[in-house]
Amino acid sequence: MRHVSSVLALTAALLPIPMTAQAAHTTPTVPTTKILAIGSLTAPITTEEMKTIMPNEVRDTVNLYLEGKIDQWWFRQDGNGVVFLLNVTSIEEADAILEKLPLGIVKRMKFQLLQLGPLSPLRILLREQSAKQNLARPNGDSTTNNPR
Repeated sequence: MRHVSSVLALTAALLPIPMTAQAAHTTPTVPTTKILAIGSLTAPITTEEMKTIMPNEVRDTVNLYLEGKIDQWWFRQDGNGVVFLLNVTSIEEADAILEKLPLGIVKRMKFQLLQLGPLSPLRILLREQSAKQNLARPNGDSTTNNPR
């Protein structure tokens, strides 16, 4: 029975603890470095639109890529749009770029825009690693150990 309670205690200790409002407030913010744009067609594209709009859409999208505004792009497997990884740092800039594309001008594509940035929780791992290294040193000395 003691083994079961030890396993339960260890499991509980390893489970993620929900963030409290205070903990969420103290989490350091990170800069927005990219915008993920998930595009959805507002209606299927007709054969006529394929002939008139899509050549301009492709040309303008390629130009955005060549200008460095689009980092990566994908076609959605459900056939309902595209996904762009944009080299911009604000929702407003991303929206302004995407609205100027031919499908944006005729309101046939809408985008969900998500701000992306560095993975902030990695700081926790760095702090834990630093703390372990300090504990491993004799007398908690944090200076570099230089063998002679």
